[in-house]
Amino acid sequence: MNRSKVLKYAILSVVGAFLLSTVISLVSLHSMVRHNQRELNKVLAAQIYDTISIELSEPAVIARTMSYDRFLIELLEKERSYPEEEITRIMEEYLSGIRSGLDYESSFVVSEESRRYYAYNGLNKIIDPDKNPFDAWYTEFLGLNEEYALDVDNDEVNPDIWTVFVDSRITSPKGKFLGVCGVGFHMTKSQELFASLEEEHHVKIRLIDPNRMIQVDTDADMFGTKLPDEINLPGTDSTSYDYQDLGGGKYSVIKYMDSLGWYLVVTNDGTNERSQFVHIIILNLLFFGLSLLILIPVLRFIMRRTNDLTNASYRDQTTHLLNRRAFEEEKGRLEEERLPDDFVYLIADVNGLKTVNDTIGHHAGDELISGAASILKEILGEYGNIYRVGGDEFSALLRVRPENLDALMEKLQLAFDGWSGEQVRELAVSCGCASRKEFPSETIIELGRIADERMYRAKDEYYASSGKDRRQH
Repeated sequence: MNRSKVLKYAILSVVGAFLLSTVISLVSLHSMVRHNQRELNKVLAAQIYDTISIELSEPAVIARTMSYDRFLIELLEKERSYPEEEITRIMEEYLSGIRSGLDYESSFVVSEESRRYYAYNGLNKIIDPDKNPFDAWYTEFLGLNEEYALDVDNDEVNPDIWTVFVDSRITSPKGKFLGVCGVGFHMTKSQELFASLEEEHHVKIRLIDPNRMIQVDTDADMFGTKLPDEINLPGTDSTSYDYQDLGGGKYSVIKYMDSLGWYLVVTNDGTNERSQFVHIIILNLLFFGLSLLILIPVLRFIMRRTNDLTNASYRDQTTHLLNRRAFEEEKGRLEEERLPDDFVYLIADVNGLKTVNDTIGHHAGDELISGAASILKEILGEYGNIYRVGGDEFSALLRVRPENLDALMEKLQLAFDGWSGEQVRELAVSCGCASRKEFPSETIIELGRIADERMYRAKDEYYASSGKDRRQH
């Protein structure tokens, strides 16, 4: 569904809901009071839902993006090979960049192998969930067996402030669990909204997990306690509101929030119901106008922001090519399909990058990487997707007619030979490719292995003919 249709249906839904509630309120005093209280709680729930979604959508995407970051994955895979001071320094630079760049309260990585808790300010501690109750969150998160989860708690320094931690599971490409990463931030907007709506409308607002435990409440003492038995949690249909008459004029409106896996429960205790008859009608009209004013920009912002973050998670920031995450997903899809007859798997690796980085600097190294990326995109872009899968390594999944492959590879080599940058004057790239035509019975995994072997043979030939020391490159 395109953006204009989403906006159209959202506006029509809001307009329809408010018009319906207004018409019903004019038919019967008793039914109007009860119905409008019910509708009002739905509007409150919708407002809360929007605020929470806006506050949590970006941190959730950032935490998930961190968990797919190849740099972080490789760092954890090789953690034991680094001295503790060195790995701590690297982690501190990585996490402080995320925290300061995105203005979060904290950012962290927990290694499953070493149980080190790395934070933006260095090595925080070695976690021990069995002995330290403050570390129990780690075991609880693993027990959920979810890719990511949110944990809301009171800030230890500022106990009146809600702090949300977005925890995301880090897994290697081979499926090995490596640890947990995430960010923490203050849920200021939602907290202020909860408090103001409770005071104004005489309601109680809570976020409840599927085990009926209260995760968010304006009363800090209620954190971790159970929801009263009189309220039943409905199913997980996030498109509807569940209304429950609790008797004695009390009722609840419940909405499942699929982005959190929790229930939003708004409960009215029934006090002053009739005395607020006129006030409720006015509030409905005000919310109607306000919703129309804010709905379009809010939806546009959410859709644009979500789209930007999703695209960014599949792009390499230096070259703007697709990244390893995109490559692994596409390769996994192709593993399940029959490869086309003109399929070609290409691997390219930049020669001498280490020497350039060590002698001229990383800016020059980035120029070399960008040069290789631009040539690969220029020459091969029309035939398929190009990916940067490592520091100096690229892969391409192409569709090239067999009779054109040799000429295309010659054209690619000529482009590499003719390149010259501002800081680096030459570009040497070793390539290897394997085609479906040449190996009709092989899978994409095997084609990748063959292409990799050929790339390394090409690299050996380059260093042998150039007389350069490969160990220094």
